[in-house]
Amino acid sequence: DASGGRPRVRLATGDVLDADAVVIATPPDGAAALLDGAAGATVRRWAAESVPVEAACLDVGLRSLPRPRSTFALGIDRPLYLSVHSAVARLAPQGGAMIHVLKYQATGSHDAKADERELEGLLDLIQPGWRAQLVERRFLPRMVAASALPTAAQGGLAGRPGPQVPGADGVYVAGDWVGDEALLADASLASARRVARLIAARVRQAAAA
Repeated sequence: DASGGRPRVRLATGDVLDADAVVIATPPDGAAALLDGAAGATVRRWAAESVPVEAACLDVGLRSLPRPRSTFALGIDRPLYLSVHSAVARLAPQGGAMIHVLKYQATGSHDAKADERELEGLLDLIQPGWRAQLVERRFLPRMVAASALPTAAQGGLAGRPGPQVPGADGVYVAGDWVGDEALLADASLASARRVARLIAARVRQAAAA
């Protein structure tokens, strides 16, 4: 609650804490659930207008890599991606491999079985014989890759909300859906930096008053 001119945080225990500033670093629906009043209504609108970027993911651990030189693939006509992450990081035992395969999803319903078969097909193409080397696999049919897709209708990056929440003095949001700079982790860090600068300016202003 920031209706009194200063943020107040109500804990799960029922205790209430006064704060000089509050930073909410969650996806938009999570931020909306934490705010009430006019600020809550604004962030609920942001959440309703956001379009999450979803993906089907298949991770496989192999005893060895059938084609050691084939470590990356990016679809042009299909929204597919494959990377042998263990080629650049210690994610498998010596001689083993860990491969991540992903398909970006269109908005709407999805056929998880068909998506899994499509990801397996990409593995068959790039790493034929991978099944004979399989140690572990994990399929995640619907993961959020980014909290909100910048759309032309919303003004692209410049149309993203925040970081200051209107109607809630001293309340800020940060994340990959906030601010007019960058995407994914870069957007999260850029919005966090912007929030830090706004809070620092707020503290200096209060000290000078």
